[in-house]
Amino acid sequence: MKRNNIFPGSLVAEDLQRYFISLKGLFFLSVAVFFISALAGYIYTSMNPASADMSLQELQSLVDIIKELSPLQIMLFIFLNNALKSLAVILLGVSLGVIPLLFLAYNGYVLGAVAYVTGAEEGLSFVLLAIIPHGLIELPMIFISVAIGVRIGLTTLAKLRGQTVSVKQEITAGVAVFLRFVAPLLLVAAVIETFVTPMFIALV
Repeated sequence: MKRNNIFPGSLVAEDLQRYFISLKGLFFLSVAVFFISALAGYIYTSMNPASADMSLQELQSLVDIIKELSPLQIMLFIFLNNALKSLAVILLGVSLGVIPLLFLAYNGYVLGAVAYVTGAEEGLSFVLLAIIPHGLIELPMIFISVAIGVRIGLTTLAKLRGQTVSVKQEITAGVAVFLRFVAPLLLVAAVIETFVTPMFIALV
């Protein structure tokens, strides 16, 4: 990444491509953490179903909020929820990348737990159709956000070790990518989750 011209205000295609290439390793780390955590949540819940009670309560509280909203409000709620969390994991990358990875591991575990319980009641096809349509866009955006957060964390660690790096510049770059790339696609995912995913679920 060319630190002298990429941010702020000059995020051209070459800069974006270079930045994403630099995130590749951290992106795959994020994918691995998420799916390993999801598998752990699924397996542990299959052995101890009662352990999913807290996760289901959290999910139910969201459902209780959403069911009172109009479709447009639901879309905005989903978008803002995902966008604010994604922005938070980027900014909290200054925790040396620990908080973004913990966030991802926790959410992966919860998804695995909920997937087991829901699958046992509704079937695997229901679970897949409830996740895949919007998840194909939403999950990669979350992985990118976590990767950016970890990158900021590594830069912070390098700064603490006395290296000549700019944490502020990394944060600026991460936020710019979020605003110009991640947030718009999270909006698309929210539209799909609100208006398209329910149609797939209705097919089950």
